[in-house]
This record gives sequence, structure tokens and C-alpha cells, in this order.
Amino acid sequence: MQARSQSSEPSLADVVRAILASRGLTIAKISRSSRALAPGKSRLHVPHNFCSSLRNARFSPSLYQLLALSAVSDYRLADWLAIFGLSLDNAPRFQAQLPARRTVRLDAHIYQPGSPVRWFQDLREADLTSSLVPLSQWLRSSAARSFESLPPSAAQDFLYVKIGLEDAFAFPDLLPGSIVRIDCSSGAIEHSAVQNPASRTLYLVEHSRGVLCSRLSRSGPKTIVLCPRQLPYAAVELREGSQTRILGIADLEIRPTRHLEIPVVPPALGTFWTPAPLTPSPSTRDVGQLLRESRLKSRFSFRQASERTAVIAKALGDARYYCSPGALSDYETRPFPPRHVHKIVSLCAAYFANVGDVLEHAGAELSRGGQHRIPDRFLDNLASDPDPNEPQSRFLEQMATRFKDLPYFLHAALPSVFGVSEISVRDVFWAGGVAGSIDSYSTGAQFLVVDRKQKTPRPSLYTPLWAQPAYILQRRDGSYTWGFCVLQGGTLIVRVCFAGSPNIERLRHRIDADVVGEVVGVVRTLREEETV
Repeated sequence: MQARSQSSEPSLADVVRAILASRGLTIAKISRSSRALAPGKSRLHVPHNFCSSLRNARFSPSLYQLLALSAVSDYRLADWLAIFGLSLDNAPRFQAQLPARRTVRLDAHIYQPGSPVRWFQDLREADLTSSLVPLSQWLRSSAARSFESLPPSAAQDFLYVKIGLEDAFAFPDLLPGSIVRIDCSSGAIEHSAVQNPASRTLYLVEHSRGVLCSRLSRSGPKTIVLCPRQLPYAAVELREGSQTRILGIADLEIRPTRHLEIPVVPPALGTFWTPAPLTPSPSTRDVGQLLRESRLKSRFSFRQASERTAVIAKALGDARYYCSPGALSDYETRPFPPRHVHKIVSLCAAYFANVGDVLEHAGAELSRGGQHRIPDRFLDNLASDPDPNEPQSRFLEQMATRFKDLPYFLHAALPSVFGVSEISVRDVFWAGGVAGSIDSYSTGAQFLVVDRKQKTPRPSLYTPLWAQPAYILQRRDGSYTWGFCVLQGGTLIVRVCFAGSPNIERLRHRIDADVVGEVVGVVRTLREEETV
């Protein structure tokens, strides 16, 4: 959402005055109340000339001024942020998009409950036993809804991580850049007990250097060994409780298949290393200490982190999101966050820090502000509340039941994650009936994302198997297939990804089959791989 700037619209100062007037307030009352609310804490004080300052295009209120506005007006802090063209959800969005050197936890929270998310209606009853079907045969787009109007998640026992380029212990089962859902429920961990030798189960473990996904084996009653499948990472032994914790089981992978990078084995992980004890985070950490810990775990220098904020500033079209290396160094020495909310968003995105944790350490949790929605007439909000007479999507209900937790926080990031400009319902295929038999990444495939602009199979003679591009083809009878293929002359030579199908098919291009597009993303379940 962008701040209002067009001359035909009310100025930002006028909008703020109108919002306050809806509560019977003025800036003068807000200023007095903010001083009474936090005497002696000038950062929480709203000045009398606040609206005059808004006429300066370079001015933006601080996080604490917005918190004071929220607390006194009893309107939500997230809505006040939206009024000023700010969204904390940009931090999780860029966390999903930006590359990670080491495996990191993603912030999966939704901070702007009024933000719109695309929604759908059923066209016809979905046949989930089908092998490969475009979702456009079952669904059509409907009016966008706000996050707060969506059905609540059925489970809270999941977290999401992004696999790092330098600690891909589970390669090629999981690739650098893959977003992986982790089942953290005690039942899942107990059911998948670590065995010796290692099974196909992928665990998320925490150690003194961060987190990583790996197969595990047990070398003793209270010791586990990291078991990289293919790359020469050191098989380090860790003592449970003191040196490591098993956080959960990997059960879902969102795998981009375009612009894949070959993982790196750094010397620090390629040679045997002595695990350090796990140390609890100090309860008295300030914001600067929290940011420093996040940056060090992510393995970024100030220069590298600054370059990441430059990417964010360019994408959002606002230089205030940029942080110089010197500024980043200064922020880690201060007990409070930067004045501009823009900087907070960039820091959380670049360091893979949790926005909620930063706000909590800053004493500016969203819950400390007001709890009522700013009236929709003041917000550039395209979302609508669901029509009570509109039938619920049976397909979406089935997906919520099947997957328990749907990663709504990724809705704005997925096009960039998959390397396309946008994703429509036509670009997503249901593949829940497909059992992979040739390549591990096709096993458990539930959804495929296709780029319809790429209709000419690329030569892949020098590409490793895990990185070869796959394509969806439509046969003359209207059915679909997918696999790795090359175009030789007028013949498509296809290595099909279906179990029970011939390994190789030869189809006349544009006679027997047409290329729908290149598969740029696969969403697949992982737990089925436990059975060998």
C-alpha cells in the first residue's frame, strides 16, 4: 500500500485529522494524552505540529509516535502503519524472496490483518484422485478478502525455514532456497524416532550455530549424528539437550525449480567441528543485541546486509528502506530500534529476524496499541468481507483439512520465489494423484507452478539431474503429463514423472502434444518418504 500523494486526494494530514475526528480527537488532544500516557518518555510523545510535519514529503512518524497514536485513538497500530503506506508484512515477504547463506527460520506471522489476499470460488467439484489438472478447471478468482476474514488455521504446531546455500545437509532432497514446513508437534517427533542407520526422515535441529535440516542417526542413547546424504559435510555428533534440540520433522517443501544454485560446503562445516553448548538467550536483550544475534546466525557482513536492504529499497521504490553499512553497525549498539519503520522492516528482512520479537524488545508490541479497526473509508483496502450468502469453496476447505496449516504469509512472495511476474489460477496444477518414481523431487508432488511463457524446452545436457527443467505437456485428448523433455527436430522426447508410465515417450511437437510451459515450482509432501 502506498501513502496518498495524488493532488486529487485528501492530503495525509487531512486524513489523519479525519481519523482522529471519528474518535472525537484532535492532534492537540493526542499530544497531551501521549505525554500523560508516557511521562518522561519523549519518544512516545506526539508533537503539536505533527500534522504540519506531514506536509513535508521526507517526514515519517516514528514507530513510537504511531504507537502513541494507536493507544490514544484505540485504533490498531497495524492500521495506522497502513495509513502511512507501511506494512510490516514486507519483512516476511522479503525473507521468503532473498537468498539465505545458512538455513533460517522465516517469520510466518501476518501483521496487517486488513491486507487483501486473493480468494477463489469453486467452478465444479474437484476430483482429487486426478493425476494432473489445472486449477482453472475447478476454481475461479473471486473478490479479495482480508486476512482477518479467512478461516483460522487448524494447527499451530508448524514453523517454516528456508534452506541455506552453505548448509544444505539434506541436498538433494531439499535444495538451497526451498521453503520447508516443519511439524513441531511432540507427537510427530516421538512417532519418527531417530534410528540407526538413518532413515529418510528429515529433521530440523538447533545447534550453537543456528538451525539446519538433515537426516539423523543415533550413536548413543542421548547423542545424534548429522547424516548428509550427498555433499561432504562433516558428520558431527551432537548431544541432545546440551548441544542440540530436535525442533521438528520436515513435512512439506515449497521448491523453486528455476535459477537453482549449487550448494557450497564451507570449511567451517566441511571439516569436523566441536559443537558448543546451547546457551539460552538472555532475557534482558535489547533490540541492538537481538539484531546482532540474527545477523551473525545468518552469516552476513554489514556490507552484504546493506546490499540486501538496497534490493528492498529498489523493490519498494523508497530510499528510506536502505541502510548503509555504518548505520547497520550503529543499530546493533543501540537499545532501541531505528526511528523509521522503513529501517525496521529492512533489518528484519535482511537479517531474517522476527518482526514480533523486535517489536517486543522495543516495547512496541502490536497488542499495546488500540484494538479497533480504522474505518475502511480511510484505507486503500481492496479487500472485502465475505458475503454470508456466498457458498464456501469446497476445494479450499479440503486443502485446509489436508494440509492443516496454509502459509498465507507467502501470498505476495510466491511470484518472486518462483521467478515469475505473477501467478494466476491458470498457472497452478493439481498433482496430488502423482507418485514420483524417477526423481525424488517429484515424489509427493501436490501442486505444480508453471510459467506458460516458456514453451520451448531448454537443452540440459550439462545440467545435473536435480536441476534439469521439467515441462507440462497437453496431449491431443486434452490430458496432461509432465516430465523432463528435450525438443529434437519436431519430436518431444519426454522422461515422464508418473509412476507406472513408460520412462521415455516420443511425441510429435504440436501434433501429439503441446508444451504448456516450464515447471518453476513444486509443492510436495515429505513424510511419505519415510517408507523405503
